[in-house]
Amino acid sequence: MNDIETQWANEQRLMAAQVQIPASGQGYQPQDNDVILGLDIQYQSDKAYIAGDLQRYNGHHLGTYSGVAAVMAPYVPGFFCFREGPPLFALVNHLLNDATLPRPNLLVVDGHGIAHPRTFGVACWLGVKTGLPTIGIAKKSLLKFSGQVGNEQGSILNIAHKGQVVGYALRTQTGIKPEYVSPGHLVALDTAKTVALNLVSEYRIPDVLRRADQMARLHSKDEQTDDWINVGTLE
Repeated sequence: MNDIETQWANEQRLMAAQVQIPASGQGYQPQDNDVILGLDIQYQSDKAYIAGDLQRYNGHHLGTYSGVAAVMAPYVPGFFCFREGPPLFALVNHLLNDATLPRPNLLVVDGHGIAHPRTFGVACWLGVKTGLPTIGIAKKSLLKFSGQVGNEQGSILNIAHKGQVVGYALRTQTGIKPEYVSPGHLVALDTAKTVALNLVSEYRIPDVLRRADQMARLHSKDEQTDDWINVGTLE
């Protein structure tokens, strides 16, 4: 490791000690009217274009919001939380401070929670920083796992790390690649799985992340849509 990787690895270990993954049936328990904030990010040059999508747990869409922030950290595999976390944190704080918006009960991040080589992905970083229940849903696994996910929609395979289950591979649509789910903070493993199954839509990734992804991409290209709300520059 170089100096910055050593520094970040030490910081990850310290912050990982603050992550709370409750036992089954404890911690955050979803309710139909709970507000979920889905978060995604796109990059152009030295700018991070962040988007957050608010919906109820029952699927009712509330709105999509976006902002831009300076990228302050380089991309280093395994330490993505230090690059992606601060811009996401800036947007979450902006939305939390907007009295016209409902406060989210759960954050869903396009990224990993504890299913990470050092059990500390960006969903963990954001959960610790915000103090909010958080899960990660990613398109690729950072961990090797054995077995095959069933081909049918809803099929699930445990992902283990050092002998402990840390997440799941979930087939959201028959015949397409699975998504990878893990808790980030204040959410039990089985609750993260329950939430992910509830969020399954007609697409591979849940709508709350798909809308955030679309908004972040449009913003990064200086395009706008009818439901565009620019929360401003987050430096």
